[in-house]
Amino acid sequence: MPVVGKKYTWFKTNGTAKSRLDRFLVSEEWLQIWSFCKQYVQPRVVSDHCAIVMKSSVKYWGPRPFKTIDAWFMEPGFKEFVKEKWCSYNVQGNSIYRLKEKLKLLKVDLKDWNKNEYGCLETKKKQILRQIEDLDVNDDNNSLEEHDKLRRMELFSHLRLIDKQVESLCRQKSRANWFKLGDTNSKFFHSAIRSRRLKNEVKGVKIDHQWCEEPEVIRREAKNTFNQRFLATHDVGVNMGSMEFKTLPVEVSLRMVSSITEEEVKEAVWQCEGSKSPGPDGFNFNFIKNSQLGIF
Repeated sequence: MPVVGKKYTWFKTNGTAKSRLDRFLVSEEWLQIWSFCKQYVQPRVVSDHCAIVMKSSVKYWGPRPFKTIDAWFMEPGFKEFVKEKWCSYNVQGNSIYRLKEKLKLLKVDLKDWNKNEYGCLETKKKQILRQIEDLDVNDDNNSLEEHDKLRRMELFSHLRLIDKQVESLCRQKSRANWFKLGDTNSKFFHSAIRSRRLKNEVKGVKIDHQWCEEPEVIRREAKNTFNQRFLATHDVGVNMGSMEFKTLPVEVSLRMVSSITEEEVKEAVWQCEGSKSPGPDGFNFNFIKNSQLGIF
């Protein structure tokens, strides 16, 4: 668990040694439930040890950024939905502008589709298991009708699809690139997701020697810091003197400014890892590379 405060929890009286001896011991299952815990090292008073306090708090940092999910492509009708929406957008301008604006409009429709139609996979899985259990109970008491048997087979097929979608979602969140195929290892994926969240989480900042964990204050302080760092000044003159630089041959220079072909762009994109997002728009390379959509 992350440690907030001092790095060490024990100090030798004469000041010749220090170490981190004190810590909490928890299980992996416990951390999966209480995943936002932090250890706070308290000031040392009389003892040569520092007391540590464990707290679990979830801070609201605002709306989550949009990100495409690879499991969407497993959902029946998803590709047709995207293609229909893409063709319905009427945007005027050059090619780059139309692509940017259409992706912006598509992002809004995908958010609504994910919330209202795709829904929560765990909730859908529980509903399917409940329906299968009801059919099994009826099968124990009486012989099922033919349509009920077909219905149960459809439910099991849908259940396997949801399991694949859940595995794909966990794998994408955990960024476990080395594990592509095989049995579902949800415990490993959840551990990797929790580890990434704890590693990337902003624990807090020190403002005027005071520790602060409030998101609004941290956001305001980060903005002020970057404003000061990137503040333009007039003292930017650079004098290179009589330095000599190496130059490229003419034929190499011409190749560097030659037009980029569509094949070169496609080859560069197809070599990228699919589940990573290329930029802040949230559309990953799997979404772009899926040529079956017929929109790019």
